[in-house]
Amino acid sequence: MIQKTSDEQFLAMLDIHVVAPFRLLRAASDYLRETAKQEIAAGQCVMRKVVNITSISGTDGNPGQAGYAAGKAGVIGLTKTLAKEWGRYNVNVNAVGFGLIQTRMTQPLSPDGKINLGGKDIPIGVQPAMLESIAAECPLGRIGTPEEAAGAVLFFCSPLSDYVTGEVLICSGGFHF
Repeated sequence: MIQKTSDEQFLAMLDIHVVAPFRLLRAASDYLRETAKQEIAAGQCVMRKVVNITSISGTDGNPGQAGYAAGKAGVIGLTKTLAKEWGRYNVNVNAVGFGLIQTRMTQPLSPDGKINLGGKDIPIGVQPAMLESIAAECPLGRIGTPEEAAGAVLFFCSPLSDYVTGEVLICSGGFHF
């Protein structure tokens, strides 16, 4: 909860979830723009794709995730802005917003589930009762698989999305917080 979130924790979430993508995209900017200018001058139209990753925490908010939700909401703003800036360079910029997907971070919480970050053991996982509750509230009755998550990203990487930019595709099985 926000009252228990330190500045350090909040800023770490922003660094990971919005500052890092910003820096990566900024680093790619010169290449994308210059290559597109050359192609356009040669009469070519090559569509390039950027797929950012956000979350339903960023679109809907989620108690106990102020930093994470703020970072993921920031990714949406970054996506929509770059779609407008880079459209003239034939770059589609979209985002996929995930609900609960089966990963090591969403495994059932256990004493063994932790990662070491900067010398600190950080528990990872989700309370089993919460996993059951989310699955029960999800219209599809379960949490998503990594393959299903990849399918949403694949759509934005394919020519099927050549006229789609600045959008967020929610991949949550219909679940929203």
